[in-house]
Amino acid sequence: MNDTPTHPPRSALARLDAWMAVSSWRPRLIPFAVYIVMLAVIGFVADYSLYAYTAGYALQCGLVLALLIRYRKLTPELNLRFHWLAVPTGLGLLFAWVYLGYLTNILTGEWSGPLPANAHLAEPSTLQKMRDIPALFWTTMVLRLLGMSIVVALFEELFTRSLILRAFHRAKPTAIGFVQFAHDMPIIGEWVMHTRLGQWAAIQPPMFSKQLNETAVGHLTTFAVVFSTLVFMLNHMPRDYLGCIACGVVWCLLLGWTNRAALPASKRLGLGPIVWSHGITNAALWSWTLYIGDWQFL
Repeated sequence: MNDTPTHPPRSALARLDAWMAVSSWRPRLIPFAVYIVMLAVIGFVADYSLYAYTAGYALQCGLVLALLIRYRKLTPELNLRFHWLAVPTGLGLLFAWVYLGYLTNILTGEWSGPLPANAHLAEPSTLQKMRDIPALFWTTMVLRLLGMSIVVALFEELFTRSLILRAFHRAKPTAIGFVQFAHDMPIIGEWVMHTRLGQWAAIQPPMFSKQLNETAVGHLTTFAVVFSTLVFMLNHMPRDYLGCIACGVVWCLLLGWTNRAALPASKRLGLGPIVWSHGITNAALWSWTLYIGDWQFL
């Protein structure tokens, strides 16, 4: 007779919980990764059904929001604490985003300016195609408003101005981190490990995690602001690159100001102010697009 106690197998969700808790990277990266993967899925199904696009978008936002809520204790900097600067920065960045986008289109010859009458020259967007089905159109538009102003603002700020801004905080440790990362790369990994630089990097602590864990939220360096803004920019269309630069710099400065070292710990606001500012910009962009009828920004 075997008296050894047995433990029931853990559920998939329990295993996910344990996996997410192991690394400070995971709860900040995975919601972003899920959103990006779902973008590809939605783009594929939208070619077959407008209804599938709406269902896919709802699922995309629902999954990301569920992850953010479930692992909120692992990401204490993510909150909804408000600061009045979120309003002028959010609205000001709407104009920067739109008009820098038009400037880019003019410079690249892809658009002559804010002229909705020219919209017939381009392939209609998915939302434009829905205009003939009012119930589907307005359901999708409400979902887009909620997704842009709440879900996107939450996970993008958690990823970009918490994870990236902190994990890639200074140039030298970041360079060492990339050498460490190269160790695990196919083809070049074996070669890197046999170089003097590679051997030295191997005995250092994991630099990306070290910087993330040791850098306070809102602590800025020029390198971190530039690097995080570059990452933010590359996650968008080329038309939006100039707008991304404006947003990246302003939101980093707002984050730094509302979490500056001179404030008592209880007065530091975490990511809340830039989540609000980002959400206001996106909600205003939604409203502007609906009013003007130029769908390229939505």
